[in-house]
Amino acid sequence: MIANRVRTALALAGALVVIATLLPCPAARADAGDANADSVYLVGEFVDPVCYFQHGMQGEAARQCAMVRGRVDQGFGFLDIRRRRLYTVIGQNHWQDPKQGLLDVLGDTVAIRARLWKSDGAAAIVVNAVYPVDRQPPAQYPWWPWRFEWSVLLGCGLLATLHLLALTALKRRLGVPGGFEYGRAALFLTSLAVMIGSLNGPVHDLSDLYLFSAHMVQHLLLSLVFPPLFILGLPAWLSRWLLSRPWLAPWRFGARVPVGFVVYTLAFSLWHTPLLYDLMMRRHAFHIVMHLMVMAGAVLMWWPIAAGEGAERRLSPGAQILYMFVISIPMLPVAAIITLADHPIYTWYVLAPRLFPMSALDDQRFGGLIMWVPGTLFWWGMMSVIYFRKLARDSRPEGELVTSIPGTAAHPPLSLR
Repeated sequence: MIANRVRTALALAGALVVIATLLPCPAARADAGDANADSVYLVGEFVDPVCYFQHGMQGEAARQCAMVRGRVDQGFGFLDIRRRRLYTVIGQNHWQDPKQGLLDVLGDTVAIRARLWKSDGAAAIVVNAVYPVDRQPPAQYPWWPWRFEWSVLLGCGLLATLHLLALTALKRRLGVPGGFEYGRAALFLTSLAVMIGSLNGPVHDLSDLYLFSAHMVQHLLLSLVFPPLFILGLPAWLSRWLLSRPWLAPWRFGARVPVGFVVYTLAFSLWHTPLLYDLMMRRHAFHIVMHLMVMAGAVLMWWPIAAGEGAERRLSPGAQILYMFVISIPMLPVAAIITLADHPIYTWYVLAPRLFPMSALDDQRFGGLIMWVPGTLFWWGMMSVIYFRKLARDSRPEGELVTSIPGTAAHPPLSLR
């Protein structure tokens, strides 16, 4: 009876993930900092299109260029500095004299609230309010309903479906004994829930639009919480079958020690350089690539620890502790540079609307501390768990009855598996 209820609950959970991929995603909010059918909140500067497109001018140079031969009468655009998008300005409700108002702020970095109009792929705005960039009004973030990314939901729905087929049809085809593995299914679905919660809703919006510290929380979830749950959700027989496929030979190589650690460390470190980080925030396609690289690298890094019998070369408890200690080292200098910097490193968050009474530098330092302290404590906590489990196993009295052979399914080795 209980087994039937558990099976029904897991089936419903998997169905919800799949159905969610078919639901339409609500449009971005007016304060989300991106264009939608209603309004936008942007940070940038008014520019003359000729001066910007032909000469790449901004700031004071753009002001002087626009004043040549009355070019101000030929129309202006607004350059969203964060995303490098240009909107045609078709009206200004903020000033009684729009021409003089534009001249006063031309070349200055300002924040605006505007109504957006779209037609045939072009976008234009009517400016409703203008604020100095250092005196923006507090951002009004709508905490509900959540905004979902269809690509994340589609990917999670596909993974949930494949996992369900593996635990049923594939298991019968391979002749693996035993019934449906509810614990594995629950762990796998939990990992997908962590992914959906990290890449959608408030965590996604706060990290993408407002707070560097929220982005660090997102990265910790994707690199420290999602991977072990994902791997533990794969039965050992399924992991071995997958790694035996010829087309997964690169993954089999990457899951070895220390290849996965090197891949993850390089991906994590390179994407935190200011040039790539700001590029990633401006270009959504690059942001998707970054998340895929971090998650894939984290799964490779975790594989020798969490895969257990599914790993090609299993690590002893001592080797696991050493491996985790080495993993925790590269994060420290990156976190230290971010935390101890005396100025904001990432332009994207310098220009972000302030959601809380916290400067861009304070937000950056808080994000560095999140990476530094909880990230380090997590690895030391994992090392402590493995050490005390090994200590308890080694302190077993010699005369104690052992009912199973070490290394078998009934008595697995000391690991997360």
